[in-house]
Amino acid sequence: MVIHLYLLNVKLSCMHKMAALSVSLVVLFFLGVSEVISQCPPSSGIYLRHNGNCHSNGSYFPDPSIRPTPLECGLPGATLNGGQWIGPNGVVPCDGGNNANVQCTTGSGASLSVHILSNHGIYLQQPGEGWYKCCLPTNCSDPNTNIIFANIFRYAEIESFTVADLPSDITVYPQAYKLNCTKIGHYGYDISMSIDNTALANYANCNDQYSNCPGTVLVSSTYTVRYTVNITWDGMTVSSGSISQSTTGDQMYQCVLDNPSGGADRTHTLTIKVPATSPSSLTEVYKTATTITVSWTALDSSDADGYVVNVTSDTDTVQTVQVEGSSNNTITLNGLRELTYYRFTVRAYQQLLGPASSTISVFTPICQQEVIFLMHDGNCYPHGSYFWDSSVNAVTEAISCVLAGTSLTTGQWVRVADTDDPVDCNSNSASDPFRCTNVTSPNATLNLYLAQGLGDQEGWYKCCLPTDCSDPNTNIIFANIFRYAEIESFTVADLPSDITLYPQEYKLKCTKIGHYEYGISMNIGSIALASYTNCNDQYSNCPGTVLVSNTNTIRYTVDITWDGMTVSSGSINQSTTGDQMYQCILDNPSGADRIRTLTIKVPAIAPSSLTEVSKTATTITVRWTALDSSDADGYVVNVTSDTDTVQTVQVEGSSNNAITLNGLNIETNYSITVRAYQQLLGPASSTISVQTLPVINSINWTLVSSITQLNNTQYRIDCLTTTDIISPSVDVYWLVNGVMKSNSMYTLIDVLTYNNTLLVYPDPLGVSVNVTCIAMIGGVNYSQSVILHAPSSSANNVRGFILNANSIKVNWTNSSETNGHVIEYTTGGVMKNVVSTSEDEIILTDLLLMSTYTISVYSYIDIPSVNSTVAVLRFDVPSPVTSLSVSNVSTTGITVNWTIPSSDNYVAYYTISYTPSCPQLSSVNEIVSVGPHQSTTTYSYTLLGLYSGMNYTITVRAGNVLGGSDPTSISDDTVSSTPIGVPDYLTLLLINNLTWNEVNCSERNGLITGYTVMISNSSITYNLTSTERYIILNDLVLRTEYNISVAAVNSVGRGPFSYPIVVEIGLVPGPVGSVSSIMDTTWAVISWSVPSYIPSDYPIITYEIGYHILQFDGNCLMISYDDFNTEILQLRNSTDKYINITGVNDESYFIFGVRAYTVNGYGEWTVITNETLRLQLSSNCATSDSVIALSVLVGILCGLLTVSVVVHIYCFVRYLVTYNNLLLSSYRKKSACTCNKQTKVDDDIAMQVCEPYEIHKTKQSEENEGVYDECQTSPDD
Repeated sequence: MVIHLYLLNVKLSCMHKMAALSVSLVVLFFLGVSEVISQCPPSSGIYLRHNGNCHSNGSYFPDPSIRPTPLECGLPGATLNGGQWIGPNGVVPCDGGNNANVQCTTGSGASLSVHILSNHGIYLQQPGEGWYKCCLPTNCSDPNTNIIFANIFRYAEIESFTVADLPSDITVYPQAYKLNCTKIGHYGYDISMSIDNTALANYANCNDQYSNCPGTVLVSSTYTVRYTVNITWDGMTVSSGSISQSTTGDQMYQCVLDNPSGGADRTHTLTIKVPATSPSSLTEVYKTATTITVSWTALDSSDADGYVVNVTSDTDTVQTVQVEGSSNNTITLNGLRELTYYRFTVRAYQQLLGPASSTISVFTPICQQEVIFLMHDGNCYPHGSYFWDSSVNAVTEAISCVLAGTSLTTGQWVRVADTDDPVDCNSNSASDPFRCTNVTSPNATLNLYLAQGLGDQEGWYKCCLPTDCSDPNTNIIFANIFRYAEIESFTVADLPSDITLYPQEYKLKCTKIGHYEYGISMNIGSIALASYTNCNDQYSNCPGTVLVSNTNTIRYTVDITWDGMTVSSGSINQSTTGDQMYQCILDNPSGADRIRTLTIKVPAIAPSSLTEVSKTATTITVRWTALDSSDADGYVVNVTSDTDTVQTVQVEGSSNNAITLNGLNIETNYSITVRAYQQLLGPASSTISVQTLPVINSINWTLVSSITQLNNTQYRIDCLTTTDIISPSVDVYWLVNGVMKSNSMYTLIDVLTYNNTLLVYPDPLGVSVNVTCIAMIGGVNYSQSVILHAPSSSANNVRGFILNANSIKVNWTNSSETNGHVIEYTTGGVMKNVVSTSEDEIILTDLLLMSTYTISVYSYIDIPSVNSTVAVLRFDVPSPVTSLSVSNVSTTGITVNWTIPSSDNYVAYYTISYTPSCPQLSSVNEIVSVGPHQSTTTYSYTLLGLYSGMNYTITVRAGNVLGGSDPTSISDDTVSSTPIGVPDYLTLLLINNLTWNEVNCSERNGLITGYTVMISNSSITYNLTSTERYIILNDLVLRTEYNISVAAVNSVGRGPFSYPIVVEIGLVPGPVGSVSSIMDTTWAVISWSVPSYIPSDYPIITYEIGYHILQFDGNCLMISYDDFNTEILQLRNSTDKYINITGVNDESYFIFGVRAYTVNGYGEWTVITNETLRLQLSSNCATSDSVIALSVLVGILCGLLTVSVVVHIYCFVRYLVTYNNLLLSSYRKKSACTCNKQTKVDDDIAMQVCEPYEIHKTKQSEENEGVYDECQTSPDD
């Protein structure tokens, strides 16, 4: 396929110089621009061909070069199928038409060419210059087409702007390289290369026909010329010849081509990556006599590709070392000289080196890493070395303390235990057995040796150079000088490099130095792992390894095995948890024992909460609760299947608490534990078991439609299978209750999973549906099932409860497991509603009153039950109860029984009313709430607290929220018992006629059939009976006092006796009658009638009147006879039946008493109370004294008339009885109150006072009522 591109014969009216065009992006894509391909055409791949030469992708072509010769685009072996050229101005039309004077022609095979016709004056139009792409064999909209680019331009163009000869050895400094800017096209132009605003090269009025500018001709026919600038970079300045430009960071260069003939200028930009900053914190890490290790703070990967460390001594460069990688920030420089100062700098690099860091100086010691060091017997010793006293007891065996490169001033050796007493170098004594010599320069040196035997002064000594130890800036090193034997070191060795291996093995090494006789042991806790006694290094009788024979330096080793629970060495075992604490003990038979302790860090606890996070068929991700960084350095996860270890993976870092385990088997159970580690592994966590996913990841069902559709309910089954299945329609199928179904619905939900779908219905209801999804891989079937469960039985005991005028609550019980229920209810065979609930009850609303509803309940787990339970409920008030009866009748209770109403309506309560026959008692209503739909047909309720022997009328109504039923009634009596009430108001009339009132009906306990009258005194007691409420007493003896009480009798027995009245037969007069009072402000007129009984032959001589003021609260109803205080009485006498008492206080209550007197003595007092009037300061009252006197006189005359009548009636009575209950009329003018005294018993009953001012009748039996009528005329009449 070939496509030709050419320019049409259209004359340009004008040419406009275009704005500068940056094509730096194109340079990134097409680094090998205008490269000629040796094989032309190539055997494969899309290509460009011009003038017989093949060119690479991104080549440049001036517009005159394709006027006579088209630019061909081809694709070997392909057939053209809509291929196209597209330029800056759009699609180039082929075989007719043009775009910006560019036209396309088709060639043989897959070939398209573009060209510009060679007519005079025809050139590429400005909108058409730029990048063109050729697409073969199809057009450019096909994502699978082949694409190649070419740049067709007017005038001159920059073909490339590149950097060349960047240093291959990044450590060489300063660095040199070249900038190459290649121009192509028209021969006339200007060209320059610059950095920032500084021109490094600038050539004007270039004409390639005359080669007047110093470029290198590459292709003369297209005027392709390369211009080169040599650059030197010293880390601070870019220089080219005499031109210099300071810069930091990336170096930004430009090549600018100026088309003077009105064409667009061309600008290409080139960036050379250079770090902008130097690494910071260059620091000495470690050094020896010949090595120095340094480190620095690394830069981000975007700012550095690596580092160059430069080492100099004096002014000479010793080493320049490249460190590749931006994160590598440490290096050890080897091959150095001892006792030499070295200066270090570090630079970051990318394409070039960046600026240098600050310089540090490091001095190499003579034999070890520190500037200050120890030497003995020609050997170097580190800080903290041990020296046997026998080996330093001569000046030639002295310990040398050396500070290289420094002159001694006032250095000293000091015993650490006594820092205030330094060694006296010039003398020795028992307390200071040392002497020392010194060397001042070039290296400050103090030589210490024993001049006599070492005693208690053994131990640690420190050497301070070049000044004494009081100088905080001095250099210090320590040495231990000891007697006998000492432990030089106690270390652990060979800790496992692979922390995942288990059990773990390592070694304890305890090195002894000094005297040849000793004992030595190594322990954990109190358990000895190795113990050697009576060792003698001269005979090598203990199994140590000789390190230095002249100092008897022997190393003892114990091999340890740790299984996570137990430390073992040979046959010795010791359980331990957490850090392992070891001791090495050296026993000096003649000196102090030595003890060293060694701790190996071991996590004390296992990581907790090991949990599965996710899993696939071949991976499991787990996580756990991380330990603190002080308790763990990382973790080891162990994976086993059955008893085989599958994987053991290390997770570094205490905070990293998750890992994904790969390469596992499908549908396999794995046991996973995790241990934390420090130097050793800690205890294992609890084990979790995880099974990788099967080929079928899951099978689930979803309810698609409402469950209320019953047998039309639709369920969707989703089976997720792996995409390893080649064809779901073939390799996946279903079994529904054993019947095969094809797999016709499936979707790819992600790159790993197919979702296969099947729709099922419950047919018939009540039958569980077992759905199995089967997938085949490699001839092996994998399956998973899901069951849509139906209840084994339907709901029971469906019952309705009427809530209000349009709502019913329905409930039921379940005999099997359910997830919910569907309720269907109808009325009149017309209305049908279906609802669902997960509870065991539901409220149905918007119902019709007076309707009968048929309610069906279907239970469901996943699928509804096959049968429903039906209930019928009439939406109305209940029917009346029937068969009302009583039972279990007792003295205080009656059980009422009835048959409940029919079961098609709802009863919520019963109202039981019972009315006693006693008129003084009220009816009682009791409401009993009941559970609806009783399982029995009868109901009983017991009425308690009834009155004994009482007749009750009992009424029962059934009710619900809509109202109550019609009543049903029955009457019955409670069982009688003895009366509990007593007859009251005992009264003796006509001397011997005793009467009383009947017992209160609530206290009779049955029908009263008679009375018992008990008469007693000090000498006799006897009973009389009567069937009436009175009795005639004929045998009372004169001048004798009797106590008389009465008890009621019914069919069960006799009740209690009443309080007795006292009757005395004597010759004193009876109480006066009809006491009345007329009160004014300061006087009172008291009148009375003669006693009803006056003994014959003993006439009344006088009347005694007593009175006193009364402390009264205004309620005369509360006045009793006890308020009449005879001890404070003011006494008056009168032979008349009245008296006028003066000198009383106004507006005060007074109590007055009157009694008759004969020669036989006084009769009883009759008392009255009244209140004087308020004293008026002025009065308009027309009442005169004569009127008042007349009123008093009329009252007195009425009283005398009454007395005269009474005396004549009773003059024929031979025996006189004292009357206790004669009620005397009281006449008052203001709030008059009369108090009559009855015969005194144990407790006086308060008198009835404040009777109205009117004719009063004494309460007595109806039989005697007419005999005792009294009539008086009010004084006010």
